[in-house]
Amino acid sequence: MNSKLARLSIISLVLGPLSTHAQTTPEEFLGHQVGADRHLIDYHQIREYFDLLAEESERVSVLNIGESTLGEPMIMAVITSEANMANLDQYREIARRLSDPRGLSDEEARQLSESGKAILLIQTGLHAIEIAHSQHSVEFIYKLAVGDTPFDADEVLDDVIVLLIPAANPDGQLMVVDWYRNSLDTPYEGGPFPHLYHHYAGHDNNRDGITNNLVETRAVSRVMWHDWFPQVYCDHHQAGPGSRIFVPPFIDPPDPNIHPLIFSGIDLIGSNVIYDLQADGLKGVLHGSTYASAWWKGTLTTNAMVHNTIALFTETASSRLGTPIYVDPNEIPEFLTRQSLTFPDPWPGGWWHLRDAVEYILRASMSLVETTARHREDLLYNFYKMGRDAVESPRPGDPFAFVIPSEQVDYPTTLRLIEMLQFGRAEIHQATEAFVANGMNYPAGSFVIPVAQPYRPYVLNMLGEREYPAGVPFRLHDNASHALPIQMGVAFSQIDEPFEASLELLTGVPYPSAMAPPTSPYLVLDARENASYALAFALLEQNADVYRSTGNFAGDGYDAPAGSFIVSNTSQVQDALPGLLGEWHATVHALADMDDIASVALRLPRIGLYQSFTPNGNMDEGWTRFVLDDFDIPFTTLFNEDVRGNLNGRYDVIVFADENPAVIRTGLPEPGTFRYPSERGAFPPEYQGGIGEEGIEAIRNFVAGGGILVALDNAGPLFASELELPVQNVLTGLSQDEFFVPTSLLNLSVDNQAPIGYGMPSEAAALFFQSVAYSTRLPTTGAWDRQVVASYPDNDVLLRGWILGEDRLARRAAVVDTGYMDGRVILIGFRAQHRGQTHGTYKLIFNALLYPERDET
Repeated sequence: MNSKLARLSIISLVLGPLSTHAQTTPEEFLGHQVGADRHLIDYHQIREYFDLLAEESERVSVLNIGESTLGEPMIMAVITSEANMANLDQYREIARRLSDPRGLSDEEARQLSESGKAILLIQTGLHAIEIAHSQHSVEFIYKLAVGDTPFDADEVLDDVIVLLIPAANPDGQLMVVDWYRNSLDTPYEGGPFPHLYHHYAGHDNNRDGITNNLVETRAVSRVMWHDWFPQVYCDHHQAGPGSRIFVPPFIDPPDPNIHPLIFSGIDLIGSNVIYDLQADGLKGVLHGSTYASAWWKGTLTTNAMVHNTIALFTETASSRLGTPIYVDPNEIPEFLTRQSLTFPDPWPGGWWHLRDAVEYILRASMSLVETTARHREDLLYNFYKMGRDAVESPRPGDPFAFVIPSEQVDYPTTLRLIEMLQFGRAEIHQATEAFVANGMNYPAGSFVIPVAQPYRPYVLNMLGEREYPAGVPFRLHDNASHALPIQMGVAFSQIDEPFEASLELLTGVPYPSAMAPPTSPYLVLDARENASYALAFALLEQNADVYRSTGNFAGDGYDAPAGSFIVSNTSQVQDALPGLLGEWHATVHALADMDDIASVALRLPRIGLYQSFTPNGNMDEGWTRFVLDDFDIPFTTLFNEDVRGNLNGRYDVIVFADENPAVIRTGLPEPGTFRYPSERGAFPPEYQGGIGEEGIEAIRNFVAGGGILVALDNAGPLFASELELPVQNVLTGLSQDEFFVPTSLLNLSVDNQAPIGYGMPSEAAALFFQSVAYSTRLPTTGAWDRQVVASYPDNDVLLRGWILGEDRLARRAAVVDTGYMDGRVILIGFRAQHRGQTHGTYKLIFNALLYPERDET
């Protein structure tokens, strides 16, 4: 398909042509102090004030770096001395040259480091419910512009270029501020937000660093390693009650692929922030927190680290948005009441205002600026040195390269992988001739990714295998391993020894020219390609005649797997296909007739996707919407009242994303299972409750009447129980000492002759994240049916990552297709669409949406 990661161009600078110092204070502009109780600044006000400062001060300029999901311009301020402002392109070019050591001698690198300026990127507003950091940006930029700083601003700003993104999630910032303003003077003032505060990802927008699926992530990533190449990056966040602010250093285990200078730099800069906060009398500063491991999680912070950028994040205590809270001393966790080396000055409790958080973040940001400036030359040179070590100093045990063969069962998805890796600045070559590596033959057109390149840590994390260290005092709660090709179902090889091949460096994705559609009476779309499903939906929307084969069949010179799409090649289809093939690059085969092919006619399914009201929304539901939108699959969002209505005749398929079953039923989790406030009445009445008994009964009637219910991950056991299916979750009640899997890839055996398994390989990878596993039993009556579509193997369940209690999964079902009366319930017990990354298992969901046994009457 055409680039879904299309490059975002930098739009023109808005330079301040007037005076050196800003004239309008934030208080004059806003009519109140930044962080004043019960006053929040929205993104439109932030943009307006930033543009005003750009007009008033020669130290400030404003860039447009992209557009948000819902169409808001994304801005970034540049703050530096007037002399630097006049030479920004020169300093950006120095940073770019230092990012790639090839062609630079050590002497030249030192000269560039001496003449260059350190670049610091500060990002705020990623998690919109964490509101204080976007508020602080208005005062922070003003103080830098006028020199109201704890340091000599003229001197410091001559050594550093500060990049400030005031809201990395503009849509969410506007949503949350609007929600808060509407809640003022009600019982719900400052209460939890009942939606995702990013249109698709919610809190998970900070886990999009490896794939850059979201346009906001792409905008920030382009700033970081395409346009500006900062040496230091900080992402400000907020947390719940506890310490007043967390600042790195982090804790073990470190990611072994990251250069040690990154960790030393984090310790240097973070320790200076801690020192400055303490020197200003700001209590409750914590470092070494248990959630702050330096192991790779796919966040923007850790993604910066694998691009040789010293990266930190802070977590400042929250109020109830703009409403102050009182923290009684007895409510402070015991370990935060005692002095320790990681918490030298405990906060005693009391009132905590939005302004308090703003002041902590302001002081932290000022410290970042000063420390970056003071170490300007070292930071620039070490930026070069880390890239040089990546190219010239392979570590023992590192592979030589990775190869992605050009012969793939799903080549369009392979190209999407190449696109993602290129956007992450992996250097990729393509073979012009066949070659041999590690005794294996690879065809021309295969992709070669050498490990010796400036962003070696990124390449190793995306493609290599890491073993999470045993015995460390930290239990990982996010990605233990990414292995992006495995998630996407793309074959690849690790090559340990050097080899010879004729290669060309890729400067873009080598999308093939769109093929001319065959003129045969019928066309075949291969079910093994995800792109075929996008074409099938698009053609069904145009009322084309589309069928699915229910078995393998042989065409003229090709073999088609079960589930392949057969399209009647009408003039309408001929008109539509060139554009679709130009976008999706799917493979189309000619077919003379389909008389001897077992097949079922399809119609466009009416799909409903359930969305609950829960604090900060259900991220898995958002990512499900993202995948459906990404493949142009039409659907309707269903809320509680929609589910409680009559579903029969209105929908063909209803999808429940992964969610706590109690939340689906009642709107509230079981006690002790949720980290957000769960008191009944926390939301206004229209956002309270779940689907209730009425909704359960409506779902039962929907399936009994011929509908298809798709339940992902933890939503499955609810419906297995309520519909009395011959299926149960075997992991119920196990403690983490008995069974624990951080986000890891597990081996999966798939029946690809079963309708839900169509197009899948017989061996695949399941992304397991706090997921479920099923046992089945013989049905007692003809009203029920069950078919295990995918299961975990007898042994060697773990493919990549970490697992405790592996035997609990042996031979257990991962995907079950159950019949109930005239309908079906599809239970997919893992994250088949996790964060828009797991393209290799998308087909399990797509097949459920295009189930070939649907009643056509």
